[in-house]
Amino acid sequence: MLTSIPELPLSGRTAIVTAAGAGIGRAIALEWAAQGGIVVAADLHADSAEATARSIRQARGESVWATVDVTAPDAMSQAVAAALDSYGRVDALFNVAGASLPRRVDEMDDTDWYRMIDINLTSVYRCSKAVIPELRRAGGGSIVNVSSTAGLLAENRCAAYSAAKGGVLLLTKNMAMDYAADSIRVNAICPGSTMTPRIREYLDRVPGHDSMIDGLCPMKRFAEPAEIARPAVFLASDAASYITGAVLAVDGGLTAGKHFAIFEDA
Repeated sequence: MLTSIPELPLSGRTAIVTAAGAGIGRAIALEWAAQGGIVVAADLHADSAEATARSIRQARGESVWATVDVTAPDAMSQAVAAALDSYGRVDALFNVAGASLPRRVDEMDDTDWYRMIDINLTSVYRCSKAVIPELRRAGGGSIVNVSSTAGLLAENRCAAYSAAKGGVLLLTKNMAMDYAADSIRVNAICPGSTMTPRIREYLDRVPGHDSMIDGLCPMKRFAEPAEIARPAVFLASDAASYITGAVLAVDGGLTAGKHFAIFEDA
């Protein structure tokens, strides 16, 4: 007797993922697809976006790609068009794109400052603004913003980055309030140190820092991108249907509290 194949949780749901070409963005795209969702892989680098979409299709998922510069005024037009042309709707947006620049305030010029704010904070406003009308037309949906533990606790020599990522958290809460009546949920995750290609390149370039996480994170290891992707996709899924305006730290306990070694022997 033939039995029907159960539908995956996100079957038929279309998500746009920025920075989908590598790291956390790629992991979110793959996880969304693994749960049956459709992915528009958006990235500044066309070859990287295309590679992610190809990987999803090779795994028998559905995906198209788009070149997106999140600092451009019409940043999301190509990604939204790709979603509508191919699948007719948008159900979720993952704002992943970001960049860091280790500078103190007096070491920066205005160009550095505005670039960091634009990439990390204004892009969330810009991309969300483009997608919200489509979520409304779909009868609701979800936005998940990728902030950082630097948005919860300041990091030395990361003035603009911390300011921007902190702004993402309050923007998330504001949008959650503003769009709840449209059945649009907006949440944020704050990843801790994650072994992305960018972090790996840094560790290779500045040797001797592989163990730096030991003194910062109770779990004493970096996260893998998939460990960030799973809770991000959860927040965008129906499993989180009553969660909006939430900020979820996915950081191995980094922001849980201070660790005083002296107390271990008290």
